[in-house]
Amino acid sequence: MASITVITVFHNRASRVRSSIGSLLSQDCDDVRIVAIDDGSRDDTLAELRGLSAPNLTVIAQPNAGFTATMAAACAAADTDFIAVHGAGDESLPGRLRAQRDFLLAHAHVVAVGCAIENVEEGGKGYVVQPAAAIRKGPMVTGFGISHGEVMFRRSAYLAAGGYRPFFRVAQATDLFRRMSRIGDFGYVDRLLYRRFLFRDGVNASAGKFAEHELYSAVGHDAFVDALSSGGTADVIDRHGVLAPYYLPRSKKIAGGLARAAVVHWLQGDDRTARLLARRSLAEKITLRGTIVAAQLLLSKMGLRDVMQRLAVKTNRGRNEYALSRFYRPPAGK
Repeated sequence: MASITVITVFHNRASRVRSSIGSLLSQDCDDVRIVAIDDGSRDDTLAELRGLSAPNLTVIAQPNAGFTATMAAACAAADTDFIAVHGAGDESLPGRLRAQRDFLLAHAHVVAVGCAIENVEEGGKGYVVQPAAAIRKGPMVTGFGISHGEVMFRRSAYLAAGGYRPFFRVAQATDLFRRMSRIGDFGYVDRLLYRRFLFRDGVNASAGKFAEHELYSAVGHDAFVDALSSGGTADVIDRHGVLAPYYLPRSKKIAGGLARAAVVHWLQGDDRTARLLARRSLAEKITLRGTIVAAQLLLSKMGLRDVMQRLAVKTNRGRNEYALSRFYRPPAGK
């Protein structure tokens, strides 16, 4: 039977180690290797990981290298047919690994598979994200329906796509999925098999992290579209690295990302950065979104701050953990 390497990268998640790793150790699937990596945690995460023992569990400790570099190294070291990701602190529900492996074995053209997931906020509120289709045909620019933590993919497809790229500090999964979708299709097991916890210090928790995600995602999007249109495999990121945005045409996608980043900084009280990003958005490309955000920032200085912020949240919604409403704080007394 095909073998699986599960990779999970922890950084300062001590309180979630036992339940998270425990959910992997209890999977009813043969030939599974679990690689749990402590990426320079400053709390008791490493001690908690080392307190667990199983024949198929390997714990690795390293100085902080960052998520992208750590995942790339772990995937390079894997020699199994399939690689499964497991988000730090999350829970793989019973049957996840077996169901995803069986799906890949049954669908040779599918390179990666997800499942229905439950997102749980720190207050305990949860909501389920259900795949809309069993298979989505590649190549895909957006709409993968996978959040990364629950994905299992073919190691051969991962290697053929070029793996994780160091350029992407964040949004590395979307970049990888786009390139993998040129090789094959994406599949979804129509069962709730993964529980994802949204932490306040997660990748989209602060204005700065949110802005980073918006911009990296936009650059990755445009680089992929450019490569598709030219028929090439290498894109401007492969060729030019951090200079890639300057080799791309002025972009509506990047302008929109800058505008949304401006709104998030504004909602968090950083008006100076918000105005800077709004100007950068219009300089990149004049868009309706960018123009509205610039106008809202201007009107907010005329006694209409709360009205304009509530309007900005409505016009730049986003979904789930990308919802801008998470950053809005009404004035005291309202």
